[in-house]
Amino acid sequence: MHSNSEKNTVKRRKIRSLLRMLLYLAIILFIFWLLFVLFFPFFYGREEMKENKLLKNVESLSKLDVLPIFPDKSNEQNGFSDKPPEESENGRLLDLEERDEFQPDMKDLLKERELSFKNVEALFENVKAPKDLDRSHSTYGKEVVYVYHTHSRESFLPYLKYTDQPEDAFHPKANITLVGEMLERALERRGIGTKANSVDIVEELDAKGLKYGSSYLLSRDHVRAAKKANKDLDIFLDIHRDSLRKSSTTIEKNGEKYARMLFVVGTGHEDYEKNLSFTEGLHQQINAKLPGLSKGILTKDSSQGNGVYNQDLAPRSVIVEMGGVDNTAEEISRTVEVFANALSDYYWHGEK
Repeated sequence: MHSNSEKNTVKRRKIRSLLRMLLYLAIILFIFWLLFVLFFPFFYGREEMKENKLLKNVESLSKLDVLPIFPDKSNEQNGFSDKPPEESENGRLLDLEERDEFQPDMKDLLKERELSFKNVEALFENVKAPKDLDRSHSTYGKEVVYVYHTHSRESFLPYLKYTDQPEDAFHPKANITLVGEMLERALERRGIGTKANSVDIVEELDAKGLKYGSSYLLSRDHVRAAKKANKDLDIFLDIHRDSLRKSSTTIEKNGEKYARMLFVVGTGHEDYEKNLSFTEGLHQQINAKLPGLSKGILTKDSSQGNGVYNQDLAPRSVIVEMGGVDNTAEEISRTVEVFANALSDYYWHGEK
């Protein structure tokens, strides 16, 4: 009887000792966990904040084209103002309201709407080019201009059936890449070697399961790859089209209509002043040739959208809005020729 009592006592002591050890271990683990939680942000927080800020800057933009620079009265119902922006002497657009940037759904972008013409590509390819060009300069086979399209499926309503709404103006073939190829040919005629990248960014987004807001991440990869493959590249033009209606994106000179232009410079990186200086030179050259063709330069920081737009990769890079949803191939072609002349003069002779 006594022996059983002693055995039970010993057993209880062992159990209490085991529980005590488990309690101590739990306390030690809790202390380590608490220290980790307290000190991990101190050591790693700054780098993580920098990385998150960069990703936010690059990913947040999905659409620049709804910026109502000179809106129609019909756009008042969408929250647009009739008041035109104040423009400074160097072409910068001032006194602009802050507006949200349009983000179309991927399902809408992936639709292939019926075209009004069977071969829209031919309309852009076969527009008559001017013959009286200065052909005295050449880059002798070197490609120095890179043209690409972050929003590659931006299209034009005159070539789409059964819709007249800007939010429907997207197409996998009849789109802004045709304008990029048009610009490539125009610059080549002036002796400036140009590479137009007509890759379908929307198709790449879909293949990777990404949303439209990641467009600049993918186009950034293309720009970096192009720079790595060709060290001669000097000028990088991301060509878009505006979402405003025709009265806001068209100008008439000498009985002919032209698609108006708008430049966008991101100020969300340290060296944006170089991009801005380059763009001011282009704006001045364009309006010296055809006053009013360039609406000016819109600067946007990271609080207003992407804020970088891949322009941190090269000092001579800019977004170019070329016309709007209602412009035709002929109107855009006239503008492309003026732009090519201005860019050629700027490239060969510098800012005048």
